[in-house]
Amino acid sequence: MQRTDDITLKAPSGATLTERYHAHETVGKLLEQAVREFGREGQLDPSKPYILVLNATPLEDQLTLEAAGVRPGDVLNVRSKSIPGDGDAPRVL
Repeated sequence: MQRTDDITLKAPSGATLTERYHAHETVGKLLEQAVREFGREGQLDPSKPYILVLNATPLEDQLTLEAAGVRPGDVLNVRSKSIPGDGDAPRVL
């Protein structure tokens, strides 16, 4: 059961992980923990680069959760950095 001071991390596969919200923890540290745990569960490939996303906004690793605008109850998505962007997608001839 989720406490009111928790946040939820969501893997690309849809799996979730509940973590205690610590306002002064960095986004990067939380991301490392999420990738390690989801990797251990086989939910993602821990050798790939990832970012945390809140409401479609990528979060900067060096910011604290509080400075990044993360609040208790939020859901943070773990997203691959290697999703093809404009110009990266394969071309169809």
